[in-house]
Amino acid sequence: MKRVSTIFEALISVLFLPLGLYWLIEGISNKTWFAPASLIMGAACASLGFLTLYSAVKSVLSRRAMLRHETGGHRVHKAVSSQNDGV
Repeated sequence: MKRVSTIFEALISVLFLPLGLYWLIEGISNKTWFAPASLIMGAACASLGFLTLYSAVKSVLSRRAMLRHETGGHRVHKAVSSQNDGV
């Protein structure tokens, strides 16, 4: 289940980061009444995309560390037991 949420987080960040940057550029270049609203929307979308990307990367790295820790312990026990078999 965690893997599905990580993929979902990555897709959301891929959607929101470019959208937020586009709205920021539009808000900066536009001098209409809509410019402040597009700046606010751009900042919100870009920050949401960045935070979602951060969360996805953090969960992937923590999952890798957890799997490395889990498999590392089994390797140590096998190595120790094979060394002790000859004694």
